[in-house]
Amino acid sequence: MPTPPLRPRNYSSIQGIDYLETSPSYEEFRNRYLEPNLPVVIGPDLTKHWRARQQWVCPETGKPNFAGLREQLCEEEGQPVSILVPVADCQIKEFTDQKRSTMDLREFLEQWELNSKQNQPSRIYLKDFHFLKTFPWYHAYETPDIFRDDWMNEFWTRRLDMDDDYRFVYCGGDNTFTPFHADVYRSYSWSANICGIKKWTFFPPDQEHLYCDKLNNMVYDIENVNPVQFPNFHKAKRFTTYQQPGQTVFVPSGWWHQVHNIGDTISINHNWCNGSNLDLLLGSICSDLEEVERSIDHLKESMDENEWIKICQRLLLLNSGWDWSTLWDMCNTIRNRVIYQVKVSSCIRKECDNNNGNDIDNDNDNRIDEQNGEVENLSLFATFKRDDHLDFKRSTPIFEPPLISQQPPLELTLRRLNEALDFIRSDKAANWFLRHVKGISL
Repeated sequence: MPTPPLRPRNYSSIQGIDYLETSPSYEEFRNRYLEPNLPVVIGPDLTKHWRARQQWVCPETGKPNFAGLREQLCEEEGQPVSILVPVADCQIKEFTDQKRSTMDLREFLEQWELNSKQNQPSRIYLKDFHFLKTFPWYHAYETPDIFRDDWMNEFWTRRLDMDDDYRFVYCGGDNTFTPFHADVYRSYSWSANICGIKKWTFFPPDQEHLYCDKLNNMVYDIENVNPVQFPNFHKAKRFTTYQQPGQTVFVPSGWWHQVHNIGDTISINHNWCNGSNLDLLLGSICSDLEEVERSIDHLKESMDENEWIKICQRLLLLNSGWDWSTLWDMCNTIRNRVIYQVKVSSCIRKECDNNNGNDIDNDNDNRIDEQNGEVENLSLFATFKRDDHLDFKRSTPIFEPPLISQQPPLELTLRRLNEALDFIRSDKAANWFLRHVKGISL
């Protein structure tokens, strides 16, 4: 398998995690944090206008507004409704994660409130809750402009084969936590605290060899590490920051981290990706595939080449949640949208040049953004059908594409997409799988 080219990133000179009191411009955020792949904490101005910040928190105590949450989310016209939510038991480890189950939202809130009133630590943590899918009408928050260039949610909310997204709400009491991990697909994430405090411990990339034992088991809880099993973990470079209410943390691609809740905590999180970390996603899927191939290498001689490719892709999808067709479809979908935006902006620029004979001013930049914001989904995503032609009813609200001012230069994005698609196309196994199993024309 060819190795994807990774852009150089330097983590050796990092001394700590930046804090910005006010939200940076998109250009500043991209240059200082997205491209170099560095974490940052942003002050509460970014979230102060959100409905969640205004209605989910008691202004007197700073704690969750339990009664208000039950009334707004667990009742319809004064009658209780049952909403099942995913929860994790923070005291039971199951494989490499916490034990997962579902629970009624009202029951969870009542138990959480009881623990809070008695100043008791919690063990049940509501996490990975697809809030927008469950409450599409609620409008709890708005995605900040600096995070709008989000290919994962732009693509996943338009998929034909599933109704899904990567937009979550987390709710937990004191001492709940998320174990040591790096985010899915080596995506970015952003996490906005509605209330409570989160202790984040970050580990820069390229230290993974310090996290695993002789059998390649990874550290589960950084606060309870067996030094005999993991003799080198103490050597890993790390940074700790405490996220206050209203603040937002940007988690870069491939940074391992662990998160502990201090007090009653609610947060809103997105996983996302774009051209700035596309090379890292390519590296991640190649690494996942190599791991699958190693795990069943003893079966390879009993299969022909094409059967081996199909089995590996099937296991890759089961284990990691994606295969070559997932990444290909996402890149192609975004590429179609970017090409459309290039054509729209080019037409407007020509019109302005003809009218003025001058460079485009701010008003014309706004016209480009406005026109791109009005593009219909069918025009942007020619490979996808409208919802009324789907085989299922979509519950998850569509994540709208970014305006031109909320993303890098379109030509740069196109170049990075084309490089990724060319890399996938050049891999013999990926090429065969996409053409002969998925029926994709390359």
